[in-house]
Amino acid sequence: MNHKGAIDRECNRPIAFAPQARGSVLRELEDRSLRWHRDAAIALLLAVLAFAVRLDHVGFNSLSEDESAKWTAIQEYRHGHFVGVNSEHPMMLKTLAWASLTAGERWNRLASRHSWPSMNPEGWLRFPNVLFGAATAAILFLFCRRMIGFAGSFAAGFLWAVAPLPVALNRLAKEETLLTFFTLLACYFYCRAQQADSDRSARRWYDLSAIGFGLSFASQYIPYLFGLNALAWFVAGKLGLNRNPSRFRYGRFFLVIFLTFILVNPVVLFPSNFYAIVHWLHHDGVKHSGYDFDGTLYLNFPSRLLAGVPWNYYVWLLLVKTPIPMLAAIIAGSILLMRDRRTLASCFFLTLGVLHLVALSLCGAKWQRYSLSLLPFLYLAGGYAVQKMWNRMMERKVPLAFVGVAAAILFAWPLLELRAWSPYYTFYLNSIGGGKRNIARYFPPDEVSEFDTREVAAEVCPSAPADSRLATARPMSMTYYLESCGRKDIEAVPLYDPHFVPRDGDLIVLEPSRRFFETQKFFVALGNSGMSHREVRVGPVLASTIYVFDASTPKPGSVQEQWTLAQLRDATPKFEENTQKAESANKNSIVAFLRFPWRSTQ
Repeated sequence: MNHKGAIDRECNRPIAFAPQARGSVLRELEDRSLRWHRDAAIALLLAVLAFAVRLDHVGFNSLSEDESAKWTAIQEYRHGHFVGVNSEHPMMLKTLAWASLTAGERWNRLASRHSWPSMNPEGWLRFPNVLFGAATAAILFLFCRRMIGFAGSFAAGFLWAVAPLPVALNRLAKEETLLTFFTLLACYFYCRAQQADSDRSARRWYDLSAIGFGLSFASQYIPYLFGLNALAWFVAGKLGLNRNPSRFRYGRFFLVIFLTFILVNPVVLFPSNFYAIVHWLHHDGVKHSGYDFDGTLYLNFPSRLLAGVPWNYYVWLLLVKTPIPMLAAIIAGSILLMRDRRTLASCFFLTLGVLHLVALSLCGAKWQRYSLSLLPFLYLAGGYAVQKMWNRMMERKVPLAFVGVAAAILFAWPLLELRAWSPYYTFYLNSIGGGKRNIARYFPPDEVSEFDTREVAAEVCPSAPADSRLATARPMSMTYYLESCGRKDIEAVPLYDPHFVPRDGDLIVLEPSRRFFETQKFFVALGNSGMSHREVRVGPVLASTIYVFDASTPKPGSVQEQWTLAQLRDATPKFEENTQKAESANKNSIVAFLRFPWRSTQ
């Protein structure tokens, strides 16, 4: 067996295959047991830290449109309807959220009697991702222990636990958190299989790895991470870093993946669900387009490749959303792993890290959450740099004071920054990005998004006349909050609907974070129109502006603004139903609504 560049001797090395004295074997087993219990304790500690960070005020922001779709799907599940419900996404997250909401309702009832802590429905909906996001820190630590030493593995797990970017993304009810957890878990089990002492042990770890990949496919329909893991081991084999001959069996492995996937996600077998997935892949369900990156709207479709959101999106995201000490460790580790290519850590970094980053950058559609499955392998690079630095300090017998200062910079600095930005983790920017003076500048669709839907509904519900119409770029979440405050009579309509024509008295909500090509004309027309409006802020950000549409009193503006407003005023509705509604509008209600005490900003 070739040991050139092999796994760190201190880290879970396999017992030698040559005959040994019985006492030596027992000592080896005792050492491995001691290391395993120590590693399990540290993994649990990291998971608890990550859980505490992610749970803090997890329900403070409003439901997003995607989360509202899941909320609606869960209500259908409760009535026994599983087929054709939000079917472009697997059912695992919705099933877990259903269980969490049910348990949360019971807990809240008990909490109200005994004055225990409780969470709102938004928090319970996101609770499964909080759990799995926290558990990812433990799995990342254990996975790194198969490749690097203790100090570097702890650093990698710590980076995941407290870095603002994964913390923010794990606090959303989106599929990427489960995808990342189960993919990393499957990679860990696969690594254990490759390093197993016996055929029986290897077979067990391969089965567990197949189950992990099956669960990752059932979390999100993204198979390429499985291929990147296979590529990492292919490269490792070329370098002599894996066992030869291989004990991997393709038939059994793929059969276990398939059975796991079908068992957890049986609705995929129904034709209607399959067609929904195909339509989603062809963007048939997309009603709006555009991603506002640093003030410029870009088309956000995967098929546009380099013609979509700029290729440097994820590089810039990592540069400005990672605390400086962590960023320095990741850059240093990346350079070291490029140099030390005959290591297993380098194989995973180059495939699931570098190659993964390149693929994401080439894709035309870009969202922050797409980077989540990339981050563990970048943090592996950071941990590798820390391990190298630790080894060098131990060799040179560096004073403990210096070691303490280095540890404080790497671990305490990010914790203090995280605390300073709580609970607005999505807004975090380091000094490279400009810090708090540039909040929501670069990635507003991800940073602000539908943060304030609850607050907008709270502003509208007490004052809006009966049967009002509210146009917004987040109709699903707005409908949920309007109904929650008892205003089912208010109709929330999509602002991006090409058939929408505003009429006097309509409430139009402009959200800079939800600016699309289809809604840009409203920003141009209403921005300086002088119409009565009110601003809604979330923390340090102006999140929304609510306008009362009144075409008769526009404020003179630029030629473009006047022309756009004229278009909105004179446009003919394309549906007869809309025309009839416009003709039957209650003018007295409109006048009454215009008198509520909202200031008009000139």
